[in-house]
Amino acid sequence: MKKAIKNLWNGIKTIFTAIIDWFATLFGMKAETKYARVVRGIVSTAFAIVIVVWAAAALYGLGRSLQWRVSKLFNTTDDEYHSVWQLSENLVYCEGYNGCDGYLRNGKNRKVLKGIEWVYLPMKGDSLVCFSDGNRRGYFHLRDGRVVVKPKYRHAWVFSEGLAAVDDNGHVKFINPKGEVVIDKLFAYNEYDGGYVFHNGRCTVREGVSGKMGIIDRAGEWVMPPDYDKIYLRDTFLLLAKGDRQAVLTFAMDTVIPMSEANFIICDTAILATCADHTQRVYSLQGELVTAAEIRNVEQMLYETREVMYSVDKDGYECTDECYYNPIQRMDVATCLRYEGEMDWYGLMSPDGKVLTPPLYVCITPVAKDLYLCETDYGRGVMLNSKGERVE
Repeated sequence: MKKAIKNLWNGIKTIFTAIIDWFATLFGMKAETKYARVVRGIVSTAFAIVIVVWAAAALYGLGRSLQWRVSKLFNTTDDEYHSVWQLSENLVYCEGYNGCDGYLRNGKNRKVLKGIEWVYLPMKGDSLVCFSDGNRRGYFHLRDGRVVVKPKYRHAWVFSEGLAAVDDNGHVKFINPKGEVVIDKLFAYNEYDGGYVFHNGRCTVREGVSGKMGIIDRAGEWVMPPDYDKIYLRDTFLLLAKGDRQAVLTFAMDTVIPMSEANFIICDTAILATCADHTQRVYSLQGELVTAAEIRNVEQMLYETREVMYSVDKDGYECTDECYYNPIQRMDVATCLRYEGEMDWYGLMSPDGKVLTPPLYVCITPVAKDLYLCETDYGRGVMLNSKGERVE
């Protein structure tokens, strides 16, 4: 063994010597002068440094390649994955990208479930995670990644309060943590409804025949009849819609604002109501009227008079030529102001701040001091005077 290593080293030395002699001959450094010896030393040192650097780079690359192969073998790296999510103390989800499937990794750094496209955690208190294999949806246990319900549903929702909704051939059913169907009343699936999730023992679903929405309890019984076109969950409120009318209720189904011809937006500190005439009202979160008519962007309007102005030069003389043939119409201020109700809907206001018309118009153009062209969203308009009265 020692002889083989010695022979290898002698061979490498011979190769180095030959290369250095070739460089010396090429650059005329074979002479035995002091200068030639110095140059040969510099060249030899530089060449040796280059070889050492190259060898180190090659060894580093080999080491990295070896490390990657080992990490792939023992699942110790997630470099090829888009992101890593800690699902529980003992379970990590590695989200795939660039055509790679995601997988679950347990506390022992072992893959326990492969071929995952996405996961959704359950609500607080539940332990089954909803996941998709790219085609169907199922559930695995949050503790160890064990599949409890194999991916067999086209749509499935997260567990909440011990139940989860699944789409079984167009009908919404509810299963328990064992995967057993416990509520099967043929509720209708609708892709625009969002999640069928329980909150405080209540869940919104659609009746299978009429397609109307109502609210059920955890036994599947109606606690609010299916009489509504849509039921929205907004923070701690229920928003009921029936035709052009809406109402706001609490989760306990106490009425906050009764059915009204308005569209409600529930904000952090108030409820904004937009009425059919594009006026807006503000209610407190307890349903008390705060502002009867919310307005914004009050502004003056200018109209073109019948007077024509011509440009003048620096000496005050009227310009001719091109300016003469392009006169400027003199502008003046109209009597009424314009205000905005619902966004991009306008009405007329008197100079003393009195609202003359609801914000029924998408555009208001003054054509005289006391005459206004008010256009609707159909591109048609009416003429109003400064009292808000229609001019026939």
